[in-house]
Amino acid sequence: MATAFEVLAEGLAPFVDERMSATYPDEDWILMAANKLGKRRDVLVSLTDPHFQLEVLNRWWGPAFGAVLASDLRQTITDLRTARNHWAHPDEDHPFDFAYALRVHQLGEEVLRAIGADEADQMSDLIDQLRWDDVRQMARSEGMTESDALMRQLAELQEHYDELQAQLGDAREAAVSATGRSRAVARQLAELQTQYAAVSGLRDDYLALQRQLEGERSRQEDDEQDTSELRQQLASAEMALVGLQRESLLLRQQLSSTRSELATIDPLQTEAGRRWVWLVASLVITLGILVMIAAYLPT
Repeated sequence: MATAFEVLAEGLAPFVDERMSATYPDEDWILMAANKLGKRRDVLVSLTDPHFQLEVLNRWWGPAFGAVLASDLRQTITDLRTARNHWAHPDEDHPFDFAYALRVHQLGEEVLRAIGADEADQMSDLIDQLRWDDVRQMARSEGMTESDALMRQLAELQEHYDELQAQLGDAREAAVSATGRSRAVARQLAELQTQYAAVSGLRDDYLALQRQLEGERSRQEDDEQDTSELRQQLASAEMALVGLQRESLLLRQQLSSTRSELATIDPLQTEAGRRWVWLVASLVITLGILVMIAAYLPT
């Protein structure tokens, strides 16, 4: 985790400095930010501190960062701030297990990709290393080979994939039954965004596992071991990836269609739109009554 936050900080430093300097060209933005964030004067503030960087990204999102980063990335920044605090100040209520550590690495890579930082590839390498470390630890603790540990990971991914397929089916049924009212379409859009994120995350998991399986197959071939089972598992992973690519494309199309539908909905079909029309009509009627009263008043 320490290495991951160091890599994140290296990638964020020039981006944060560039955006804050452009937003506040007449100020020493680091001192300004430290003061507004309530930093103690005797505590050294550094641009290379990931905690400080994440706080700055969150606090000055609107003026400095919102125009160049996707809005949903702000939640990623929030999640990374929370994770950094849990890592720096561990407690029993917030354990750093493998799943959480992997998620933090993936969030870090997401941010680094979004700002075009070269360190994103380093974070990707750390993710692969973390996965391999988990495989080796599982193999040691349960007395199995690394190949068997990889097979178990693939089986767990397959379960996740099957669950997601069922969720996608429910989402499509909801899409078909949508009435076109803005609230229904908005709910559909939120659901599709969630499913798209899930598919993308699962696809990344399969790609990482595929690399691990390839590496294990190469090792077994070098040792002249039987690789038939690994080849079978690789074929299974590749088929799953094809399915996920197809799901990803379909969801992307549905997202685009739903956004367009939401943008073109007749406001009079919505409850808020009908309230607006009623309010305008009431104002016109009231104004007419006042005009009539005024006409009969003595001059």
